[in-house]
Amino acid sequence: MPVNHVELGVRLGLEEQVKGWYSLARRALSFKVEGLKEVKPSSIVFLGLGGSGIVGDYVKTLCYDRLSIPVHVVKEARLPRWVGKDSLVVAVSYSGNTLETLMAVEEALRRGCQVYVVSSNGRLIELAHRRELPYVKLDEGYAPRAALPLMFYPCLNLLGELGLNVVEDDEIEESLEVLRDLDESLREAEGIALSLIEDRTPAIIADARYEALAWRFKSDLNENAKMSAKCEVVPESMHNDVVGYERRRSPLRALIISAGDDHLYTKLLEGFVKENLEEAQVSVKVLRLRGKSMLAKLMHGSHVSGLTSVAAAKMLGVEPEPTPSISKYKKALEELAK
Repeated sequence: MPVNHVELGVRLGLEEQVKGWYSLARRALSFKVEGLKEVKPSSIVFLGLGGSGIVGDYVKTLCYDRLSIPVHVVKEARLPRWVGKDSLVVAVSYSGNTLETLMAVEEALRRGCQVYVVSSNGRLIELAHRRELPYVKLDEGYAPRAALPLMFYPCLNLLGELGLNVVEDDEIEESLEVLRDLDESLREAEGIALSLIEDRTPAIIADARYEALAWRFKSDLNENAKMSAKCEVVPESMHNDVVGYERRRSPLRALIISAGDDHLYTKLLEGFVKENLEEAQVSVKVLRLRGKSMLAKLMHGSHVSGLTSVAAAKMLGVEPEPTPSISKYKKALEELAK
């Protein structure tokens, strides 16, 4: 009997959803773009917030050294003035009901942008059908933050089908192999969770290449473990945050996300930055990203992030899935926007 992937997502708790990323990613690579239209954009704009918004951040990260047109991420209801008819706008909302994204899509359509939709259901898919927009229909039933592979890989495929290749086939395969190694990621996650759950604020520190991953780690801790956290990005943080450690009484615990390569930024992170934190009596844990390609490193770090936050939730005795504060915000926004 074929697997009903909608029912599967609903049945699985958040922890099992995250553990199943390898299978999710494999499945996501089979999703098709419905109504594909040829476009030659002068810019690319990704729309999305929260667990859907990180998709645009990751695509932008991968495009940094590979595309000659600008890639911008919008995480609100407005669009920059320069976005117009020559812009490719990719709206990502797992639920399909993110109000800010829907408002931004309506504005993009008014400006004559080339709009693509990536969603599981809701008003966004309805809009795609009504306006005959190209779209990718995702499996339903997952928590948006646990559905990263379901959204991310189809976006890479979408760009590839439009002739905007930002990853190679072997890089995709490498990223899948990293996700397959669940036991190692669980081991890493357990150790990181233990280092972060004491009554101090976690500081997630990465270099500029992996800024999006640092924000993802912070967000996972916020949503799943119900913890406050902060991000620092090298080298920018070395021109401001670093001074905050001079008092030597920092209420922080640090996690350094290292690419594990020979880049200048990696040397800074594992050298000066780590040593400076330890001199300030800050407990430091280092996560070295696995894989050769940036895609593999992003997916490894994201997987460990999700697993870490769920492990921390268990240790703290909190339920990782419910996010009542976000639900309250969305209800308030809907009322204000009427």
